[in-house]
This record gives sequence, C-alpha cells and structure tokens, in this order.
Amino acid sequence: MTAEIERLAREARGRISDRILQTPLEEVPSRFLPEGVERLWLKRECCQLSGSFKARGAAHFLDRLLEREDAAGVVTYSSGNHGRAVAEAAAGRGIAAVVTAPDSIDPSKAAAIEAAGGELVRVGSSSVERYQRAQEIASERGWPLVPPFDHDWIISGQGTVALEVLEEIGTVDHFWVPVGGGGLSSGCAAVLHHNAPDCQLHAVEPEDAAPFARSLQAGERVTLESTASEADGLLPLAIGERNWRLLRASDARSVTISEEQLVASLVRLRQQLSVPCEPSGAVSVAPLLAPAGGAPLPSGRHVAVISGGNVDDERLERLLSAAPRLP
Repeated sequence: MTAEIERLAREARGRISDRILQTPLEEVPSRFLPEGVERLWLKRECCQLSGSFKARGAAHFLDRLLEREDAAGVVTYSSGNHGRAVAEAAAGRGIAAVVTAPDSIDPSKAAAIEAAGGELVRVGSSSVERYQRAQEIASERGWPLVPPFDHDWIISGQGTVALEVLEEIGTVDHFWVPVGGGGLSSGCAAVLHHNAPDCQLHAVEPEDAAPFARSLQAGERVTLESTASEADGLLPLAIGERNWRLLRASDARSVTISEEQLVASLVRLRQQLSVPCEPSGAVSVAPLLAPAGGAPLPSGRHVAVISGGNVDDERLERLLSAAPRLP
C-alpha cells in the first residue's frame, strides 16, 4: 500500500507542478533549538496557494477526476482549508464547488471559499454532520464528492511535500507533521518509508483532539466522541481508514501536545521567526519550539511541516495577546 502511494506521489508531482508552489524550506537559527536538536528546517506550507498544503491534494484529485469524467461541479466537506483549496482548484478548472463547513468556521477561511466562487453551506459543529450534508448535496446534484483525507489521490498529492524536502536537503532523521484526518501525515509517511527508511515520522496532535494517539493505544482505529483545540483544522473524530493503515505500515510515532505548547509555538513562529502560520500550522513544531518536560528530544536533522496560514486577524490577536511572553 505504501509503495502505491509513493508511486502516485511521484506522478502527482508532475501533474500538479504548474498549479502549486514549491514552498520554502527554511532553517531555524540554532538559538531557538532545544538541547539535542542539531538542525531544524520548517517546510512552510503556510506559503502555499490556498494558504495550506491542501492545495496539493485538491489539485491532484481534480486532475485525476476530470481526466476520467465530465463534472459540472464537485462537493466537499471541510473545516476550512480543504474547502478553500477545492473551491480554488475547481474555479481554475471552470467548474462549481459546494463546501459544507462548521458553523464556527474561521471567518478568513469562509471568506476565501466564497471569494473563489464556492458555495458555502454551514452545518453543525462536527465532521460527521459536514460529511452527511455533503453526501446529501452530492446525491441531489449528481456531483462527485471530494474527500478531505481518506483517498489515495488526496494522500499522494499531500505526499509531494516530503518529496520536495528530500530533493532539497537529502538526509532527514526526523519528520514532524500535524495529524487530523491523516492525509498529509500518511502521504509523507509513505514517501519517507520508501525513500528515507531511517527517517522517523512524528505525527503531532492536540491532546484533546488525538484520534491517532488513541487508536495506537487501542491497537485499532477508534472514533472519539468529541474533539477540542485552537487547532481548528485538526478536529476530525477519527483518522481516515487508509490513513490509519499507511501510518501503521510506516511505523509513525504519535506525539500529543497541550494547548499551552500550541500557543507558545504559535507565538514563537509568528513573533520571533516571522512565519505566518495559523494555530493548526504551529502544531507540528510545538514539541521542538515549546518542549514539555520529560524525555529528551531525539538528536539529528529535523524537518517540521508548517501546514497552513489561514486565520482571522481578530482571532490571531486574541491568541497572541493572551500568551505568556517567551524568553
């Protein structure tokens, strides 16, 4: 399974190269690194088209879909970033898009979806509600459904992030990614499994929104009753089925962080490193930039994916102003 995703990711690289950016990979100054971490690079997907890595999977999915069938439009469900990416990719291909989203969607993400011509349908608070409404609309209109993470075309599109990193710096010992539904983490895990087998992938999630960690503990994929975090892009109740199998096959490790670590990482990135990330985008690097007490961090060369940068100004100011001052 990992071999097929790696193959598709290499194909995706060529298919979507004219519709995405090769995002910056920038090294963090040594004075910000905790003891034991030799070097750290940030893969700044917050600078990607659509403001997040989601542009990769959306572009790849639509490319494959429209190669096989004519479609007047597509439907998807999203907390925001995937919806924006699908709406913009659809507009670029001259078709319509409907996005079901939570009532609490970040205003900047809602505005971006509508600015791209997407039809925004707000529904409830859970990913299950969004999915069910999207299925209904897809059935009513006869339009294909674009899943946010649990599909080989999406997963392999997101895996192009790891391909770019390996091509640019070669050896990587530790690769840190946020995990929500698992599209980015499982795509990168598959690519690393075949091209950098000694590299350890760390899948990072907020402690109150950690279906991957809970699934590892249970030895099987589990669905949570609820999730909560300022990382609004990482709140699915369960990791995707394909994503779960790929992460297990790649021996991905789970790391959970507190909300305090998340906000401290956001502050460090925004105010000291000038990285325009959103809360979800600060999750992956939180164990390194805002480490908790306990076991020492692994040594070597680290890469952390800053997954997105879409956040409302007022919400961002609230988070930054309430955070304690960093040293």
